[in-house]
Amino acid sequence: MERVGRIRVSEVSYEVVEGVAHVTLDRPDKRNAMALEVFAQLAECAARVQADDDVGAVVVAGRGGTFSAGLDLATLGGLLTAGAGEGEDGTEGSGAATGTATAPALDPTLVARLQATFTAYEELDVPVLAAIEGHCLGGGIQLAAACHLRAVAPTAAMAVLESRWGLVPDLGGTYRLPRLIGPGRTTELAMTARTFDAEEALRIGFAELALPAEAPQDAAHDHAAKLAAGPGSVRRVPRLGRENLGRDRTAALGAEIAAQVTGVSGPDVTEAITAHLEGRAPRFVGR
Repeated sequence: MERVGRIRVSEVSYEVVEGVAHVTLDRPDKRNAMALEVFAQLAECAARVQADDDVGAVVVAGRGGTFSAGLDLATLGGLLTAGAGEGEDGTEGSGAATGTATAPALDPTLVARLQATFTAYEELDVPVLAAIEGHCLGGGIQLAAACHLRAVAPTAAMAVLESRWGLVPDLGGTYRLPRLIGPGRTTELAMTARTFDAEEALRIGFAELALPAEAPQDAAHDHAAKLAAGPGSVRRVPRLGRENLGRDRTAALGAEIAAQVTGVSGPDVTEAITAHLEGRAPRFVGR
């Protein structure tokens, strides 16, 4: 496999392999809990993808068999400018709990910045796949929901944990989850904070792909590599489908026409027809 410059920036690693950018939460000792630095570095990685025409797909994952245990103590303390507590999964992040505080204040500007980090992955014009192993909790499940596709390994254990701390899922959870699994199921999961497994994730529509127990990240890469090698239409589908949810029928059909015009004017449609006539596999450029 062709590898392009693996970069590890303290909390998140970035590596391009066969046209697939691997963005990996790299805090295995903290079960990839997300500190403020993680959000900043995730945003940097999304910007790298956006600027690199050679990247045709993205895999978002966690190091060490865990996707993410959610926000850690330092981040929660930054959001609630008074008080501190445990991480979303009941473990401490980067300090000891200091007890119960009264009337903590929320910093809405900081929350908006964290939201924008996840939105950056949703807005990428290449397919983005969340490859989920182990815990995918709270902020972790909201990051996965912002990706275009989700693949789950047999070890995956997901939960919307915010209600455990008297909070609502405010990193896009109440916007994206209803669009994936429906408002009723979202409400149930958010109110109960219960954990659900890979089988249920596939059944209710949170995940679209099952990963094998052996080498699940390799399987996720292989799937993403196929998407990266696909025609430009593969890159246009996520945005078209997402934005058409908010359009009326006339506008949605018009958007389909515009996307089709763009594709037909590029090289990939011609290549698909030529390859079919010549009896060979197409060589797309993703345009």
